[in-house]
Amino acid sequence: MSLWILNITGALASSLAIIAVWRHGVHGHHGKSYLFLMLGIISWFSAEFTLLYDYYVLHIEEQKLVSLADGFWFAGYVFLALHLFTVLRSLRSTIKLGNVVLASIVTVLFVIYNVLNLLSSEFLSDVDFTAFVVTMTYPVLDLLLITPSAIILVSLRKDYQHSIPWFLSSLSLLVNAIADDGYVNDFVNGNSQNLWVWNLFYVTDFIIMAGALFWYNKFHISNEIKNARMEQ
Repeated sequence: MSLWILNITGALASSLAIIAVWRHGVHGHHGKSYLFLMLGIISWFSAEFTLLYDYYVLHIEEQKLVSLADGFWFAGYVFLALHLFTVLRSLRSTIKLGNVVLASIVTVLFVIYNVLNLLSSEFLSDVDFTAFVVTMTYPVLDLLLITPSAIILVSLRKDYQHSIPWFLSSLSLLVNAIADDGYVNDFVNGNSQNLWVWNLFYVTDFIIMAGALFWYNKFHISNEIKNARMEQ
């Protein structure tokens, strides 16, 4: 059931992202950031669809070996990190150095804790070297999402009403990164009974992202189109 809900919400977020990029284009900070966001969401939706296909068609559940889904997830990390850093670039005048240092320290400590937890588990002794590297890469890649997401959320805390899409998309990716660490830790430690809880976090991530894209389509882009028509 969680796989179906994940794919439905992922398809919704992907569709709204495609519509946003098609309506706005790729010019300016908004265009570039949402282009990267669209590619990232589609990549992660492709990973979830791969798991759905594996489960219902190939009858494969969560596996310890490297799969095509890992490739989609890694690609998603890259595109979503580019989205966040594009947003950061547009907000550089409002970002305080202290917030950057604090967010970076907290994130690094959080990732180090998760890496040490993975290294102490028996899971890594049961898999080959490639699967070991892929598993250890996930908490490291979370650095690319947690730190910029936290900085954006702090920087927009007083002006979130004027930057709701960026605020929500950053909150969504922060939720995903935290859920990702929890999911990986439970998976490698054999706590498969807890995985559905983290899947709910992933569903929440897609719902928040869909909300951000709905707002962006309905208000930001629509107002731009309306103003452009009035100028003509």
